[in-house]
Parts: sequence; C-alpha cells; structure tokens
Amino acid sequence: MLLERLGKELLYFDGGMGTLLQSKGLKPGELPEVWNLEHTEEIVDIHRQYYEAGSDIVLTNTFGANALKFHDSKYALKDIVTAAVANVKKAASLGVHDGREVYTALDIGPTGKLLKPMGDLAFEDAYEAFKEVVKYGEDAGVDLIHIETMSDTYEVKAAVLAAKENTDLPVFATMIFDEKGKLLTGGDVPSVVAMLEGLRVDALGINCGMGPEQMLPILSEIMEYTSIPVIVKPNAGLPKQRDGEVYYDVVPRQFAQTMQKVLQLGASVIGGCCGTTPEHIRVMIQGVQSRQ
Repeated sequence: MLLERLGKELLYFDGGMGTLLQSKGLKPGELPEVWNLEHTEEIVDIHRQYYEAGSDIVLTNTFGANALKFHDSKYALKDIVTAAVANVKKAASLGVHDGREVYTALDIGPTGKLLKPMGDLAFEDAYEAFKEVVKYGEDAGVDLIHIETMSDTYEVKAAVLAAKENTDLPVFATMIFDEKGKLLTGGDVPSVVAMLEGLRVDALGINCGMGPEQMLPILSEIMEYTSIPVIVKPNAGLPKQRDGEVYYDVVPRQFAQTMQKVLQLGASVIGGCCGTTPEHIRVMIQGVQSRQ
C-alpha cells in the first residue's frame, strides 16, 4: 500500500511530459491530453521509459484535462481521462519495473483561470471541474491523486476538497513558489503548509517554477513547518530561450547531484518537472542508490 510506504521509504516520481511530447511532434497550441487517444503508443512509450528508469509513481497525461479547457473538444473528457489512466497501466503491465510495486497517479493541474476575487472563476465552479475529473480518475483505477503546479491557495483548496470529498484516494499537492517563497497570489510557505495540512493531504511540496538548486531555500522553509511527507519535483533548471524556443540546461548528472541536497534536507518523494527526462530520473535514482 502506498500510504504504508509514504514517509517510511524514499519514493520516486517520473519527470516531464511536455518537452518529450514536443520532441515526438506535439504542435504549438495542440492539447497534449488528446494524445492519450490519438497517439496512444507514444504516450505509453513515455510512461514505460519512466518506469524503466526507476519511477515508482507515474503521472497520467491529464495535467490540463478539465471541463473548462475541454468544453468544446471533439473528445469527451471522461474518454480522455480513462484513456490516460489505461496508458499508464499498460506501461506498468509491460514489466519494465522489475517487479517493484508501482502506482498510477491522476495528474491534476490548474484550471487556467483565476478564481474570484482576483479573476472571474467562482470557487464552486472550480470545485465542480475538479470533482468531475477526480471521479473519472477513480473510476478508471488510479492509485492516488496528485494536484500540482498550483499558485493560488484558493484554487488548490478547491482541488483538494474535490478529491477528498468525492474519492477515497490518497491526495498529494505541490505548489509553485517564487524565489522569495511566495505564491502568485501572495501566499507564503507557512500559510500554505498550514492550509494543506488542515485539509489533510497525505503529502505536500513544491514543483515546477525553478530548478533544484533554486528550490533548496524554499524546501528548507517547508521542512521547518510541515509534519507530513514532502514532495520535490524541480525543473531541469530555470527556463531559457533560444531561437524563440524554451529550453532547460541542467543535465541529468547535475540534476542528480543537486537532488542529493534535496534528500539531505528531508524530502520523502522526489522526481522531476519541466525539461526533465527519463535519463534525469534514471541518473537521479542511481545516484541515490549508490549512496545507500
């Protein structure tokens, strides 16, 4: 059982999805989640590579899958989520994880809209959007719900409540902080930790926004305030631009070296976000295991 392992042994997430899809032909403006149905083999292959690299937890390709984004899609949202879950499970069934117990995580990202009063999305509407997706995910057989890349305490509250009140699954939540330890909407580390622990998430932490080195001060502060397992999923460095395209320049070995510092600070679950690849995860895990 996942919750029996959480916090007692180190667990590994997978890494980035978007940059890998771009390398496989995802066009600008194209919805990545549609690939669950239209390019199934490519999605399964990415999940397979992460399991093969050593990931214990692999995310479904559903980061932006919600009714607010897919209201005029030619595919039903339920079909997209169901296919996404099936793709991860198919990758796991290929046996590339050496018999380890592995988990399928429903990936939940932001709605893409600001909640009132800063924006025009009502809390209740955000809650309903998240509720729909988490119920589809549970019906399809996911093992946990991972809410990530959240920059608004109000929105993450809607997502966590939707997950906790409508499923029986473990719930993880990770936020985007800036280098001053602030959210886009102004929340700080102590208030975020207090809120998420109050909502009874099973693990909390930080992802995206910055590379592993830049996350260290934020992680130190999180560790001061939290009493539950902490997740850290950095980008492969800070995003940079070249010829009009975004790229990340932290190579796998450098990423792995800094993730050793993340572990020393007390993280329980580690993985990667934008720009990270199966090779980043493989080298990171090998580095950890060589020190055990």
